[in-house]
Amino acid sequence: MNILLVEDDRTIASGLEYSLQQDQYSTIVCYNFESAKEVIESKLHDIALCLIDLNLPDGSGYDLCKLIKEK
Repeated sequence: MNILLVEDDRTIASGLEYSLQQDQYSTIVCYNFESAKEVIESKLHDIALCLIDLNLPDGSGYDLCKLIKEK
């Protein structure tokens, strides 16, 4: 199962990614709104779960949720 992880704090993202991979999940990690938006637009059909930080430096996690819902 592929999981999209959007988290701007690299320490938190690294810990979450490690934990998920230990449980045999594949992860796609994005550190900002723009890179997450690109992944959502191009690979959403391959992603089973999205974990999104709501406060990103270049946008809102809520806007990413809206984009996912539209797709």
